[in-house]
Amino acid sequence: MIMAISVPFTSGFGKGLRIKTTARAIAGIMNVARSNAVTFRKNYSVVFDVKKSQYWIEDEAKHVYEKKYFLPSSIKFEIKGNEEADPVTFENDRVTFNPSGAVEGVSGAVTFTDKQGGSRAISVTGATGKIIINNMPI
Repeated sequence: MIMAISVPFTSGFGKGLRIKTTARAIAGIMNVARSNAVTFRKNYSVVFDVKKSQYWIEDEAKHVYEKKYFLPSSIKFEIKGNEEADPVTFENDRVTFNPSGAVEGVSGAVTFTDKQGGSRAISVTGATGKIIINNMPI
């Protein structure tokens, strides 16, 4: 009897877990770039390569900080329901943090979608550099 009750309860447990984990990973990389900009008193950028499904941190000299990261194979940079729209609204597909922690240029967002239809957007407020993970409607 316990098995019959447990199976339906746990069957949806992992649904959406990969998109949530990816959102936290990208936001974490953005926070590292922002923290580096403040700590080392120079600009750091997070760069998004939509075609290769990669993202990474660069310093002012365009040196890659640590390494390039890949999205999981089931997730793509895209806006659900509008594959032609640009999923990265930051200028030149990069968000650059300055030594005060603010964004150089204007606010923007990066949007990504999984094969199950889940979608997240990570937005960054220009004046403050605040990073927010947004759930997109299904």
